[in-house]
Amino acid sequence: MGNNFKNDRWQNDTVAKELLALIDSLYETKRPPFCYPGTPLPKDILEYATNLMGKHINAIGSHTHNRDGEGGFDVVQEIEARAIYMLASVLGIQSPDKVDGYFCGGGTEANEEGMWIGRQFLRQFNDPSKKGIAIFTSPLLHYSIVKATELLDMGSCGWDKCNKCGENHIFTSDERGCGLNLVGLSPVDKSGMTTGEMSVESLKEAFHQKYSEGFRRFMVIATVGTSVMGSIDPIEKIGEFINKAQTDSDAHFYFHVDASFAGFTVPFVKPNMKIAFQVPEVNSVTMDGDKMGRLPYPGGIFLCRKGLMALVGRRVQYIRGNEDDTISGSRSCLSPVLAYLQYTEGGTKAQTKYVHDCLHKRDMLVEMIRKRLPWIHILHCSPWVNFAPMIINIENDNIPKFLLENKNKRKMEGFLEPYHLRSDFVPVDPKNPNSCGNKVYKICVMPHHTAKQIVRFVDDLEKANLYWKEMSEC
Repeated sequence: MGNNFKNDRWQNDTVAKELLALIDSLYETKRPPFCYPGTPLPKDILEYATNLMGKHINAIGSHTHNRDGEGGFDVVQEIEARAIYMLASVLGIQSPDKVDGYFCGGGTEANEEGMWIGRQFLRQFNDPSKKGIAIFTSPLLHYSIVKATELLDMGSCGWDKCNKCGENHIFTSDERGCGLNLVGLSPVDKSGMTTGEMSVESLKEAFHQKYSEGFRRFMVIATVGTSVMGSIDPIEKIGEFINKAQTDSDAHFYFHVDASFAGFTVPFVKPNMKIAFQVPEVNSVTMDGDKMGRLPYPGGIFLCRKGLMALVGRRVQYIRGNEDDTISGSRSCLSPVLAYLQYTEGGTKAQTKYVHDCLHKRDMLVEMIRKRLPWIHILHCSPWVNFAPMIINIENDNIPKFLLENKNKRKMEGFLEPYHLRSDFVPVDPKNPNSCGNKVYKICVMPHHTAKQIVRFVDDLEKANLYWKEMSEC
């Protein structure tokens, strides 16, 4: 591949063919990834997307409240507004005059938009102690929450190395006390591991501590489908806590829900579960259509209660409508138009089938592992999220150190490397976010995984374990 502009003109499509040959499709390999790279578009949608890309229409601005959008893009602007209303209807808002939102560059941008609005919302209230905003979230937060906290200058944070285990899991927050504050997780279950939901009791304790320090402005970021365990924070109970805290004190709250993953699963297989706007205290929600929403990248979606986006609106004289209240500004019309197409044609029935297919395959994988590979500890699997978080206890304390050198470890990991497994640490002590963690692999089963591929994955897990067993017996 060249690094410089060429002086000679292309005579054929050689370069294009070479590039396409180099860029493999993860979905078509014998060992597809068991994380969530999205899902391939069906041929009919792909053909429609190709034609739409040729039109290359800008979806600049937001269109659920400003009917005087940028000229020339009126049709796609109306389509996007309708798609937002459709999604809001499964999250607890049945009337278009109650919601605003837009499609954006992924769940990360949607979280940033929500926290930006949250900051502006809380700045409306007096802060006599000048303490700033305290943000509460769980240790299983998505990294975009950290990024948004720093981008919005609400505090600095990071992770330091633990002297005990050597891993970077000791959370450090802003010395002023504002910014991110991690609260504990739900107590351990019968398996001895937390199920991964935010503990409301821990949230209450953190609030009372910060309130006693003089804080009066608070932001709560809950997750519906954490990126490591697929766990769902108790949105309704958090809302009840916020309601009581605001009633009993002079505290003010903004409540944002990051439903990037499970926002496209829970409403279709557990419709009565209150995870979003069904809870009055929820102000804004993130969804991410390029994960379980059957949309191409980027498919982030931001939704909020009507009128909140005005808090971040900026006057732009040369734009018709004279205002932009999005982070991205100019953006592709591809995702909102495809969303409207798919969700209109298939409705809730098609999305429900899509989710159930994933859950069925997830359950098949879990049952197979439990029967064949008892050394793998499968953690709590949400019935409504197609995750199978697991601890893969391959390493053996009796293996001599020289056998644990990188070359040997690489050989073992070679069985699993093609699957692009992802892992993160979950605190052993759910009450203490800084406690040493278990390394948890986040296995996500998608529709493009076949039964044959799932069997092969289990076979390779077994091969990796046998390799370590043979080494320990040397």
